Amino acid sequence: MELSVEQLLEVIDTVPIFQGLTEREKNTLLAIVRTQEYLPSEELCREGDRGFSLFIICRGTVSIYKEINEDVRELLGESGMGSMIGQVSLIDGKPRSATVTAKTRVMTLECTRDDFERLFNAGSPFAFKILDQISIHLVARIRNANKQLYSLYSRPTETLMKLHALCMNIQRSISDTHDSIDISDMDLDGK
Repeated sequence: MELSVEQLLEVIDTVPIFQGLTEREKNTLLAIVRTQEYLPSEELCREGDRGFSLFIICRGTVSIYKEINEDVRELLGESGMGSMIGQVSLIDGKPRSATVTAKTRVMTLECTRDDFERLFNAGSPFAFKILDQISIHLVARIRNANKQLYSLYSRPTETLMKLHALCMNIQRSISDTHDSIDISDMDLDGK
């Protein structure tokens, strides 16, 4: 669904990170972003793919996953309106660090790395505002990671007990899978 300029401006006005933009900055934003809609379960980006853009969620909720193996993924969290997705890849150009899927119907504004670099190299104040928001988001993530690490290391006994419980669950899962195999029927010596 393509939005008119007026509709896009209404959407921009509802996103917290765009609060306080001047009319000129809003027009600059409109010139470099494109809107994209995703249905539930659709991927915005996949872990390991090259990151060529930043997504700003305008509507809906996304789920963020870490791929454990080809059949297993772990939910890292969810993000909603105003959140930035892909900002790390926008800055360093390296592969995506997580897979992001739409949990609900989602609308994003997408800014490519090339468009952002053009703004930045032209000295656009808007590019610096976006960098400021990226910095704020990344610092919040670092603070959260620090809290989690502190929690793990401040209570080593509790952490080891949780790790042991997880290992026991994995061992039970493996045992349940192999219970149907009768080892006595197997020729382990190759005879």
